[in-house]
Amino acid sequence: MKQTTPLPARMAPFAAIVVLLAAVPGTGAQTAGDDLVDEVVAIVGDSVILLSQVVQQENQWRARGMPVPEEGTRDREEFRQARLEDLVQQLLVLQAAAQDTLLAVEDERVEDGLQERMAQTEANFGSRAAMEQALELEGLTIQSYREMVREQLAQEQLVQLYMARHGDQGAVEVTEDEMRAFFEEGQATLEERPATVTFKQVMLSVAPSDSSRQAARDTLEGLLERARAGDDFAALATEYSQDPGSATAGGDLGWFRRGDMVDEFEEAAFTLLEGGISEVVETIHGFHIILLERMRVAERKARHILIRPETGPQDNSQTRRVAEEVSARAATEDFQALIDEYHDSSLPDSATVPQRQIAQILPAAYLAALTGREEGEVVGPIQFRYLEQERFAVLKIVELREAGEFTYEDLEPQIRATLMRQKRIEALMQSLRAKTYVEFVN
Repeated sequence: MKQTTPLPARMAPFAAIVVLLAAVPGTGAQTAGDDLVDEVVAIVGDSVILLSQVVQQENQWRARGMPVPEEGTRDREEFRQARLEDLVQQLLVLQAAAQDTLLAVEDERVEDGLQERMAQTEANFGSRAAMEQALELEGLTIQSYREMVREQLAQEQLVQLYMARHGDQGAVEVTEDEMRAFFEEGQATLEERPATVTFKQVMLSVAPSDSSRQAARDTLEGLLERARAGDDFAALATEYSQDPGSATAGGDLGWFRRGDMVDEFEEAAFTLLEGGISEVVETIHGFHIILLERMRVAERKARHILIRPETGPQDNSQTRRVAEEVSARAATEDFQALIDEYHDSSLPDSATVPQRQIAQILPAAYLAALTGREEGEVVGPIQFRYLEQERFAVLKIVELREAGEFTYEDLEPQIRATLMRQKRIEALMQSLRAKTYVEFVN
C-alpha cells in the first residue's frame, strides 16, 4: 500500500558494475575494421583490460538502445574512456569479491539465470537457427556462448553479493545543496506528478477465536511431527500450506534478508542451521513451520508451511461493531488517537496514492471509499480481504492534491537515500582503488 515516485535517471560510478558484461550475440569485439589489432589498454591488479573489451562495451551499449558518439569525435574519445573506466571498476570489485571468503556464488541461481538469458536471446532472434547463425559470425557456438554467459552471470552474482556486504558500510553526509542540485539536474526529465489522495486509516483485522487458533496450531504440530519423521517437506507444503504464494512451489520462499519477513518469522529462520526445521511460529499471518535449506552471510533460503486460523460470521460481526464505533467517534475525536488505540500496528496507517491508480494499488473496496470525497471526510467502515485475512477500515481523507510538477519536497527523502547510496559506493571504489595497482596504457 506504499506508493513510490521514480527519481530522475543519473549516471553513478557504480552504474556499469551492477549489469556486468551482458553479452549480446552480434555485438562482439569485432567492428567494421576486422584488421583491429588487440592491445592492452589498462592494468588492474594482476589483470589486464584489452581494447577489444572496450569495443565490446560500446557495442553492448548500442544493443541496449543507448547512443554512441560518432567515430573520430572528441565525444567518442570521452565515451570510450568512460567505458574503460567502467571495466576498471568492474575488475576492482571482482578482484575484491574473489578474496572475500564469505561470499559464495549459488550455482542454482546462475543456472536459472542462464536458462532465462538463453531463452530470451533465442526469442530476440526469432528462432534457434537464426541465433546459431549470428553466433557463428562472432566465432561462437551455442555451447561456447552458454559458457560465456554462465561465467558472466556468476560474476554478476559475485559483484552483487560483494556490494550487498560492503556497499552500505561507512558514514556519509549529504548536504542540502547537493540534494537540491540533484533535483534541479533531473527536474526537466520528470513526468507530471499525478493527482493524489492522502488518507489515514484505522484498520482492524478480524481476529480468530482462541479455539480456532488452537485448532490451527494442532494441525501444524501434526505436520511438524511428520516432517521431522522424514516426510517430504515440500510435498507437505504443497498439500497443506495455506500460503497461496508458495504452496504450489512446495513452500519455497527463495532467498530473503532481514527486513523482508515479519519479525517472528525472521527470528526463527535466522536461528536455524541448514536442514533444520523450526518449532511452530505464530505471526500475523497465522502459524508456520520453517525448513532452512541454505544460508549465507546475510541471507537465508527456506520453505514454510502456513496454517491460518479460521474466522467465522461471529468474528466478523464483532470486528464490524468495533469499526462502527471508531467511525462514530472519528466525527468528534482526534483521528490519530483512534489509530493509536485501535489500529493493527502490523499494517500501514496512512498512504498517498495516485487517484487514477487506486484500484491497482489498493483493495477494491478503497476505490469507492476514496472517490468523490472531500478533505477531512471520514469514510467507512469498509470491509475487504488483505493478505488472506478479513479486514475492516475507517478512513479519513487528509489531502486531495491536483496533478502538477514534482517539487523538491516531494522527492527529498528519495534524493537523500539515493545520494547516500552513491557516496557509499564512491567511497568503497576509492578504497579499492587505493589498494590496487591501476595503470592506463596509452
